[in-house]
Amino acid sequence: MAEQGLTIEVGGLCFNARYSNLNADRGPSLRIYGEVEGQRVQLLRFDCFEVDPHYHYDPDGKNNLLRLDTTKVSDPITWAMDHLRGNVASLVRIAGYGPLADDLDEGVLTAALPTVEKALRDSIPAKASGMEASGLRFAVDYRTTSTDRGPSLRVLGEVDGQSVQLLRFDCFENDPHFHYDPQGVNHRIFLNMARVTDPIAWTMDYLQGNVTSLVRIAGYGRLADQLDEAAVTAALPGVEKALRDSVPRG
Repeated sequence: MAEQGLTIEVGGLCFNARYSNLNADRGPSLRIYGEVEGQRVQLLRFDCFEVDPHYHYDPDGKNNLLRLDTTKVSDPITWAMDHLRGNVASLVRIAGYGPLADDLDEGVLTAALPTVEKALRDSIPAKASGMEASGLRFAVDYRTTSTDRGPSLRVLGEVDGQSVQLLRFDCFENDPHFHYDPQGVNHRIFLNMARVTDPIAWTMDYLQGNVTSLVRIAGYGRLADQLDEAAVTAALPGVEKALRDSVPRG
């Protein structure tokens, strides 16, 4: 099976940069592989995700996962590059692969990091860059589950220094619905398909002049108090276009 993303081979390691899209989070992901006893092994992984950035030692083995402090780290890709610079051999050793670490040329690996960083940033789809208004971020993608598919809109905001998913609208073909506080209480409400023929249009109508109230219902009253409803409403045409453009053609 072909490797996803872009793979850069240097200094006896393979750096694979790809964009990962999970149910609850998404973002660029860097997987570092090496050969151990004739087998290709994933030594390290850096998931530079939007909501919960983290990294792994020996992801397919003991899988020691460490989360970044998002109150201190605003750019997980930059943090990952800084953490790797001059430090790859040490990290590979911590992952449990000392003999491989002993053979690495740290200078050669460090020289490759600007190319790796570019590959990570280039992996971000244009539509995933999102739109911002009044401190909120609107992230659009096309989701496929085991039973349904369709455009999905996530509304994110900063709460106590953390990026939090406040609302999500899944404009699915069969079972469209929306969530208040998807990663917390996750109150989910289904649309009445007898009355709603276009879930995207319904979502835009529901958000129009109403985002502050919805954020407050989701449990984030202090954030709601700071929102400029007019600024958010002005961003909605762009959000709608991104949702419609996310639908695969053909």
